[in-house]
Amino acid sequence: MKRQTQTLILSLALVALPLTQATAAEKPPVKLAKVFPYLEQYLSIPPAERNRFSMSYAFMMNGKPAAGLKAVIVEADGRRTPLIIGPTGRVTTLPNSNQLKSAQFIADVSAGAKMGVNLEMLPSMAVAKEISAREAELSIAQVNAGIAKAAGAMSFAAPKMTGLTFVGSGQGVARLANGKETPLPLDKGVPFYDPGVTKGAVTIVLAKTPTKLDFKSK
Repeated sequence: MKRQTQTLILSLALVALPLTQATAAEKPPVKLAKVFPYLEQYLSIPPAERNRFSMSYAFMMNGKPAAGLKAVIVEADGRRTPLIIGPTGRVTTLPNSNQLKSAQFIADVSAGAKMGVNLEMLPSMAVAKEISAREAELSIAQVNAGIAKAAGAMSFAAPKMTGLTFVGSGQGVARLANGKETPLPLDKGVPFYDPGVTKGAVTIVLAKTPTKLDFKSK
């Protein structure tokens, strides 16, 4: 940034996962685990039990994607590892469990800027025009199990994912075992598959390849 900057983080606004809440503003440096909430819990789940969903973290600056943000992980022994942040503010390489235990986070942002991190859980499925309904259902079941583990005793208040949305796909149908097709319902113009609503589906057939797959909650 060309404006005079100072190293600080003002707030972590966690907006995509209802069970999270904004933390109080803190002075730098910030514990890395606070910047990546629930990542440690996610990594503690056996790989075979989290291979159908992933965690995604995107930094925001004054309500917009923090493209070009410069941030580093500072480990206990002083080693500094730059965070790779894409044009949408998304972190492309997440910290590992050892870093989360002891490392700190430092970012260069303008004085007075409001900074946050947007947390999403995304299906780990190939984006395609035809998607297996069974694979979608397995992803939904696995992410709900992962949320319950992360929430612990508060799992009763955790969000429950009920389906998948297909952003940018236009329209879609659910193909049944007998070959018949039924239109997918829409949520704000985006088609989604909810096994509890569209029953008996074998294959999800979309008009266009989606730009993004997302979980849908109640």
